Amino acid sequence: MVGGQNSVNGHLQIIINQVIIFGILMLIGFISSKTKVICQDSLTHLARFIVKIILPCLIFAVVAGSGVTTKEFAVSLHFTVAVIILFVLLPILGYIVAKLFRLEGKSFNIFLPLMTFGNMGFIGIPLINEVYKDPLAGVSITIYTLVDMSLLWTFGVYMCSRHIGGSSIKNSIKNMINPTTIALFLAILVLVFGIKLPKVITDTIYGIGGTSKYLTMIYLGAALSFMDHKGVLKKPHIFAIVIVKLVIVPVLLYGIFKSYLPSVQLGILSIVAGLPIMTTVVMLAKAYDSDDHLATEAIFVTTISCLVTIPAVSVINAFLWG
Repeated sequence: MVGGQNSVNGHLQIIINQVIIFGILMLIGFISSKTKVICQDSLTHLARFIVKIILPCLIFAVVAGSGVTTKEFAVSLHFTVAVIILFVLLPILGYIVAKLFRLEGKSFNIFLPLMTFGNMGFIGIPLINEVYKDPLAGVSITIYTLVDMSLLWTFGVYMCSRHIGGSSIKNSIKNMINPTTIALFLAILVLVFGIKLPKVITDTIYGIGGTSKYLTMIYLGAALSFMDHKGVLKKPHIFAIVIVKLVIVPVLLYGIFKSYLPSVQLGILSIVAGLPIMTTVVMLAKAYDSDDHLATEAIFVTTISCLVTIPAVSVINAFLWG
């Protein structure tokens, strides 16, 4: 019992430390933008570099370098079920909350993706990598990313474009072929077939992926400084996302799957369930003329809030479920 308690306290301390680091990095980005070290135009290029180069390298490094066997994938059926339940539960709750606050049209449509998709690339993977060194972490990231990417470029695109007639299946499939999914596919091939890449190649890829935590959090801090925050307090439905998505859902799922998942995957499930909103949702909203203002404001609120909710959820889970 004492050993288990020490393990929980150790994980909580790591999470708190990482969240503090995230906060400091975001503050550096925020100050850099305010002092003109980072200009708004440069953020577009930085975001493109992060999404198309750094995150694919990170995902490749995490999956291919995990040393996971196909047997370990096979025994992760319960985690796969948990992730699927998560992605069924979130849009249903989004629908209920949107109806309660009487959202309509573009605002209603965008609200469901906002509730559904978490910022795995910018926050989830860097945090999981620091907290969990177990090979099961690589399996969990792979499973989550496969489901997440598939739904983002189908359900997510459909909801963002619903007001203009939706999107075709062909376009959705085309959108799913991107640097992130290609890196994931290649990493799975390397893992499954035991392909040995030259050390100079792996060191380069792993090194680039290792910059993710720093560059992405600095980017987020700088990006948040350019957002219009004045109307946020007049939109209580945004704060409902914080309560439901960032607190209630991760605590609920932790309790439900406590007896079915290994402790590593249980902790990871709690983290991914409580992530702030994925920044890609704003890009989709802008691309399809949806309510990108609501998306931007919601990302601002949930990203700031996660600095408190992620460690708070760990404390709540330890208190409620042991």
